[in-house]
Amino acid sequence: MNNSESGVGKLIQELRNRRVFRVAAVYLGVGYAILESSSIIIPMLGFAEVIPKVILGILVVGFPLALIIAWMFQFTPEGLRRSPKTGEKQSQNEKPLTGNATIIILLVFIAGLLVYPQLTDSSTGVKDSMSSVDSKSIAVLPFTPFTKTDDDQSFADGMHDDILTQLSKVADLKVISRTSVMQYKETTMLISDIAKELGVANVLEGSVRRVGDQIRIVAQLINAETDEHLWAETFDRKYADIFSMQSEVAQKIARALKAKLTPKEKHYIETKPTENQEAWELYVRAELLWDADIMERDSIAVIYERAIELDPDFLLPYTELTALHAFAYFDGSGLDPRPERLEQARAALKKAIQLDPDAPETHRAQGYFHYYGSRNYAQALEEFSIAMESQPNNSDLFAATAFVQRRLGHWNESLANLQKAVSLDPNDGNKVRQLRDMAYMMRLWDISERYQGQLSAIHSHNEAGTESGWYYIELAQSGDLGKMQAILDQLMTKFDPAELLEIRVMHAEFTRDYENWLALELSDTLGSYFTIGNLLEWTGQSDRAQSYYDSARIDAEETIQENPQDWEIYGELGVALAKLGRYEEAIDWGKQEVELMSLSRDRLSGPTALEDLAEIYMICGMLDESIGLYSQILSMPGWLSVNWLKLSPHYEPLRNHPRFKELLEQYSDQSG
Repeated sequence: MNNSESGVGKLIQELRNRRVFRVAAVYLGVGYAILESSSIIIPMLGFAEVIPKVILGILVVGFPLALIIAWMFQFTPEGLRRSPKTGEKQSQNEKPLTGNATIIILLVFIAGLLVYPQLTDSSTGVKDSMSSVDSKSIAVLPFTPFTKTDDDQSFADGMHDDILTQLSKVADLKVISRTSVMQYKETTMLISDIAKELGVANVLEGSVRRVGDQIRIVAQLINAETDEHLWAETFDRKYADIFSMQSEVAQKIARALKAKLTPKEKHYIETKPTENQEAWELYVRAELLWDADIMERDSIAVIYERAIELDPDFLLPYTELTALHAFAYFDGSGLDPRPERLEQARAALKKAIQLDPDAPETHRAQGYFHYYGSRNYAQALEEFSIAMESQPNNSDLFAATAFVQRRLGHWNESLANLQKAVSLDPNDGNKVRQLRDMAYMMRLWDISERYQGQLSAIHSHNEAGTESGWYYIELAQSGDLGKMQAILDQLMTKFDPAELLEIRVMHAEFTRDYENWLALELSDTLGSYFTIGNLLEWTGQSDRAQSYYDSARIDAEETIQENPQDWEIYGELGVALAKLGRYEEAIDWGKQEVELMSLSRDRLSGPTALEDLAEIYMICGMLDESIGLYSQILSMPGWLSVNWLKLSPHYEPLRNHPRFKELLEQYSDQSG
């Protein structure tokens, strides 16, 4: 044992004497310095990113070799010499170059490398942010007509939309959607500022002129960081060649950005949608109107149908009509739940499949039909996935995929796809609002606040409904009535109080200001019979309250008679019946709502049905059943928050129940 310890001690002493430990330390320090230096210098010189990895490999292989050489030799001022044995004296010139001075110099150099990035961050912030942007990303600004007539402006808008659509078919590009670039029409902003707002590296500008059957397009592609013109060209064609010209422009832009264009994409870009120019113009007009106002769906449908009359084999109007009618129907609970609307969608889709079952537009239309027509989410996802292969920059497809995924309960995947949709369409208020709301339902407050800020910027902080979002986030995140009051006060100085009725009512609810709450509800034509009945009951007017509950019952029964698919009304009827003391009927209607909109059918709407049943149980005095459902609801993404349960007087019957107190404590970490 002692001999063994003595042997190890002698080895360590010999290693120290031969300076092996110092060599190891110096080698590691020099190696680190080389790697840090290469990470700074190589990107500046534009060399391949693999070079630092090669250097690391060489250093790893060289480490044991350096230790072996250190055992045998030393580097001295006089050159390479044999390492001394223990006890052997060395002159000054024979001492190795791994002394204290060398190590100190090396440490100072390494410290400089560590400080360098911090010193350069502030001066290169803008450049770094630009260099992190995809080099093949592009925003196509609205085209400028040579003359300012309405016809020329309409033609320029259509041409812009067409070329943007063609570019978006290239998977190797990132193309910002039309909705987000239209605000830059006739802008005086710098190209670099526009690119920064949209998160792109390149911007395409263009102007258009149409005289008789002649068309001219002047286009230039600009690198936003350097202001370098990557490509510019003037195209003169006959109007009859408009489709080939659009294809040519898109392909030249793709080549200028060094984007890979697959044979399939090239074929897709070069395919003519119709031989009838007038039908094409009508289709483009309908598309632009849809972008401007989806609520004009009936007028939009008429334009699509006129295009079909001119060319019955024109695929695209059929696919758009499918989506338009299916969205309006939405499984019998949409803006137009008539069965006739669903049949219109079905007929348009049938014709589209007959014309071209493999077209991405047809797959997209089938996805919308399965989604809105029957809530067949799995089939909708499959169709959207197929369509996305040929439409990789279609922000609406990413959004639709996200909307389907959240109804299946795939919340993280849904969030990622909706973020992708917003990255392609950052100025689309609806997409940003949906993303804010999804983060809210997932109780990701930082993300919800971020997109609330983006939404406010889109509307220049001038829209009351948008700015009210700050109040809802503060409610769910902190439940601090003082902070919520401060937000409301600030909004009241900016907007007409009538525009803020919803959050004024809500704040009166949370502060138990029943008189003001009742006055607001009675002044609002949208005030519900049930809410007014509650307020009358809480202010000691029970007889009047019963008449309002009965009016709520009558309204709900009539609505269900007209449209049995409108599942949310089942819960409203159940709550009204519970308030009227008809408990068994109330619970039955609540359970019917849960059956119609079960969690297995829809993880987005399902919690709403459960919430209605929980409220019915509470009113009926079945507190344990009610608390059990509220616990289930809080365990999944949804609108209900712990702070809402804490503040709202609706839940007063549960307030002192031990299980309710435990529930609030259990989910208290959901607050920020």
